Order: sequence, then structure tokens, then C-alpha cells
Amino acid sequence: MHQIISLGLILATAFLFNARAAADMASVGFWGGAVGQLFFAPVVFFFLVHTVVYFVVRLVRGRDRVRSYTRSRLNYVAAVLTILGTIGAAAGPPA
Repeated sequence: MHQIISLGLILATAFLFNARAAADMASVGFWGGAVGQLFFAPVVFFFLVHTVVYFVVRLVRGRDRVRSYTRSRLNYVAAVLTILGTIGAAAGPPA
């Protein structure tokens, strides 16, 4: 459940901050960039960050002290980092 909540927050944030840029891309026929900016980039970044954070914490704290990959609360840490990255990418200079 933690992972579903995290992904929902990430996708809502990505849509909120990148909808205008994605609409501009789609209007000139660059659908891949629009879909990538709204969906694939935040999701891939989330899973990369979550995987690194999960396995580092699991290495430090031990296998028995961390819940499973999808049920750990480390999903929220990865979600916050991904949301900050999404906001930062949206605030950056246009590509």
C-alpha cells in the first residue's frame, strides 16, 4: 500500500508541474517526450532511488529489521526525493 500511495503522489505531482510543457510537446507531435515527462521519467527515477535506499538501509540495519520492498515505509523517502526532483526539473530552464 505504501508503494501505491507513493506512486500516486509522484504521478499527481508530475502531472501538476509538467502538464503545460507536455501539452506543448504533444502539440508539435513529440508524444514520446510528453509521455516520458509525465509518466516514465518520474516512475523510473522513483524505482531507482527506492532500490538504492532500500538496499542500503537493509545492508545497514539487517535483513530482519526492514519490511519487504513494496511494504516498507522507505517508499515515502524515495517519493519525497522524486517529487523534489520533479519540481526541480519543472523549474529548470526549458529544454
